[in-house]
Amino acid sequence: MKYLLLKDKAHRINFKKIEDQYLALKFIVHNQTLANNLRWESSLLLAKLLKNNSSVFLKNRCFLTGRSRGYSRFFNLSRIQIRNLARNNDLSFIKKSSW
Repeated sequence: MKYLLLKDKAHRINFKKIEDQYLALKFIVHNQTLANNLRWESSLLLAKLLKNNSSVFLKNRCFLTGRSRGYSRFFNLSRIQIRNLARNNDLSFIKKSSW
């Protein structure tokens, strides 16, 4: 699973490099007041730009295990790791309750 973390990190770095161009081209494509040929050319540039660097490839993962399912944004952990850390009192503000 660690290789998936490295792969996702690489995707995030690549997307961060082109994010400004991506937002500018996206604005041009969606702006209805501009000429159609300019919008068409910018959409072609956007397609080339996003070949392998799209934000769609980004996936939230647990930073300890790399698990993508049961991910909590608040902790950046999977539900399993939250449960284990809460059981061991490693999360100081969370207590595992049982009744």
